Amino acid sequence: MRLVGFAAGVCAVLALAGCSKAVDGQPEASGAPLTKEQLFDPCTVSDSVLLAAGLDPASRDDNPFSVPRAEWKGCAWRGDGHFISFMSTTHTMQDIRANDYLHDFKDISVGNRPAVQYLLGTRTPVNQCAIAFDTSKGRVSVTASKFIDDKSSTDPCLLVNKAAPNFLEVLPK
Repeated sequence: MRLVGFAAGVCAVLALAGCSKAVDGQPEASGAPLTKEQLFDPCTVSDSVLLAAGLDPASRDDNPFSVPRAEWKGCAWRGDGHFISFMSTTHTMQDIRANDYLHDFKDISVGNRPAVQYLLGTRTPVNQCAIAFDTSKGRVSVTASKFIDDKSSTDPCLLVNKAAPNFLEVLPK
């Protein structure tokens, strides 16, 4: 059953990839758009960071989209009743905010890093919440997705807000 939940979460990430329309040269801090090769690689996170975030390092999925995406890099790991996806993208924060699948945006801080928290999808109750950061190596997001068979009332935003601070040490500036 957890595999079904994991697959549902991957579908959510694929929906987020729905913002994978062409990026018309949105400049990065250096003045040039990033390529996929220049993105931060979220799969390089250490086991100690994953364990601190309550994730199983051995559950790593380094192909959460199931098919390659030109604008994304990422990995996902299982936790207790949920999984966390750690992704980087060439899409801008403006692109993310313009994606109809994403909603309820809130400007927040995680540690000393400004970020944007948002919900994914249309399920009720909500089962996915993400936090995105602007970095010099693309937008980086941490997403909590509850397994489809998880009947707990745990808010996925609580899960992502608990996990995200553990990833700060590896986020590029």
